[in-house]
Amino acid sequence: MSFNNKMKYQLGAQDSYVKDNPIIINFKLHNLSNEDLWVLSWYTPLEGIKGDIFRVLCDGNEILYEGPMVKRGQPTKSDYIHIDPGRSVSREVDISSVYKLPPSHEYVVQFEGTIYDFATSGDFTPKKSEEHEMVNITGNSVAFRVVNT
Repeated sequence: MSFNNKMKYQLGAQDSYVKDNPIIINFKLHNLSNEDLWVLSWYTPLEGIKGDIFRVLCDGNEILYEGPMVKRGQPTKSDYIHIDPGRSVSREVDISSVYKLPPSHEYVVQFEGTIYDFATSGDFTPKKSEEHEMVNITGNSVAFRVVNT
């Protein structure tokens, strides 16, 4: 089983949100394998939004990311999140804090789907950034509206 088949993400959102209120998206990362996984949380919603990690469309037009772009040093073991076999981890993030989201008929949001490093043994030493094994994972997109009231 390749790593791409060991993980998938799932986004969750409400059907609509009120303008100028938080727009909370739930990100869940599933371990589909029968082994423990450690995933580097960098550039995923598991660490919050610290880079351009989502594709956001408003009525078909891309909305630009306006949040921080965090530079990284070398990861430590605490930068990795452990996911038991068959389990998942999740985090809610407020995308309205980093994207301007005016009232609209339809927004579509998708995670870019890149995991920057992973391990399958708890006895790992975090690799240097240049040794990371980046993989793309699949998942769903969410659609919602933003209304005035």
